[in-house]
Amino acid sequence: MPLEAKPLFRPDVLRPHLAAFELPPRVADCRQELADWATLLGSPDADKKKEKELLPDFLTDFFYHLLGYTGPASGPVYTMSREQHVVVDGKFADAALGRFGQGKDQFTVAVEGKGPKDPLDLPHAGRKLSAVQQGYEYAINLPCDWVVTSMRQTRLYHKGSTQQRFEAFAAVDLAQRAGPEARS
Repeated sequence: MPLEAKPLFRPDVLRPHLAAFELPPRVADCRQELADWATLLGSPDADKKKEKELLPDFLTDFFYHLLGYTGPASGPVYTMSREQHVVVDGKFADAALGRFGQGKDQFTVAVEGKGPKDPLDLPHAGRKLSAVQQGYEYAINLPCDWVVTSMRQTRLYHKGSTQQRFEAFAAVDLAQRAGPEARS
């Protein structure tokens, strides 16, 4: 469990870039999806749902629709591949981000999604590794330098940094920042 979370990126360096950043037009189309996820993940009902029930839609809504990654049906080169065949403790990475489809695949990010009840920093449901440790194992074996994990709180880790250094994004907070159109 992280003792004290520290940011991966220096806020004073990012602030000027973020002030000038404009969201791509497709984000406006995703506001309702983001609001729906925020409502679900902010409610006790989310704890009744299993990872397998939520994760496919979460990956589609967040990575394809909101962030603009593409899948195999989008053409010969795509940027997100699901269920990458990298085995760690008999499990597969839920997805990988990078460049796929022609020649040698290039992995950038290992994605390990976990259900809403799953604590990210502790082993859960009989597993030997925490979600964070599992994500690092995927990143080492793919190989890639970045790790993204969870649903309720999506975290970005860099393989070369400690597990106390990460950027965290909560679906509820993202929906609130997206503006009044995102609120149901």
